Amino acid sequence: MQATLIIANYNGRDLLAKSVPAALEAARRSGEHRVVVADDGSSDGSAAFVRERYPAVSVLELRRGGFGATCNTAVGEADTEAVVLLNSDAVVGRDFLEPLLAGLASREVFSVGCKFVNPDGSTRDALGNRTCGRWEGGLLQIQHETRDGRLTRTCAQLYANGAAMAFEREKWVALGGFDPLYRPFYWEDVDLGYRAWGRGWQVLYEPASVVVHEQGSTVKREHRAAQIELMSAKNAVLFSWKNLLEPGLLRRALCAQARWATDDVLIGAAPNRTAALWRALRQLGEAGRRRGEEQRARVRSDEEIVAMAAGDL
Repeated sequence: MQATLIIANYNGRDLLAKSVPAALEAARRSGEHRVVVADDGSSDGSAAFVRERYPAVSVLELRRGGFGATCNTAVGEADTEAVVLLNSDAVVGRDFLEPLLAGLASREVFSVGCKFVNPDGSTRDALGNRTCGRWEGGLLQIQHETRDGRLTRTCAQLYANGAAMAFEREKWVALGGFDPLYRPFYWEDVDLGYRAWGRGWQVLYEPASVVVHEQGSTVKREHRAAQIELMSAKNAVLFSWKNLLEPGLLRRALCAQARWATDDVLIGAAPNRTAALWRALRQLGEAGRRRGEEQRARVRSDEEIVAMAAGDL
């Protein structure tokens, strides 16, 4: 199976000096795979740097559109059966590619996610490994496995972290790729995995595909911590409005979200969460349209998705 490795980049020239040669080496060891840097309107000379330093790499220069839009455009340009998305701050292992592509051999599988480790090789606080979730308190609560003993075998997971994931391009197109509802960043990959499960496909975790990831290093360069937290919380709300289709679960979620505002007014309990709710309301119409699309395409219930994605946890 041939693959296109797409490295999404924004002002990450110094990061590309590590991630590009690692991707080239992995592509060479596994076969004749293509490596592309999709540059999201960088102002630090990233595109010129890659062209000069790594002539074997294709560079796709785009206008600034954000992570999701950049990935969608780059995947649309790919002509291989499989695609691997990588962040510019993700440094792949030499042999990471073959296990990912092997996982895509089953027609039931949409995507395969990697094992993320810290620069020191540990998994302490590492995000994106063997993900699962549960509906609680009005939102989907995401869990990431960090115990080494639980990260040793291939298994189902809720979603593959967008920092390093492989998928079948045909299924990506069927899903519509990353949803722009979640602009400017975060929750695009959760949404994609959840919808894939809902369509009857699977998402896998593959521990043999190891990636060193400095979590959030690209986003933190451009945004303050408070803004990152607010956007993530806003998108978590939008995710629930769009994807939670079981009436009883949705009713409980909406009641919980309504209490946020009440608690904020009465006791000042969660002002950041309430601010996220008001932000999400600006996109209510858009979320409603996306919800209608999911209702028409869904073949699994919310409870089935969460249970199946959890594997044997």
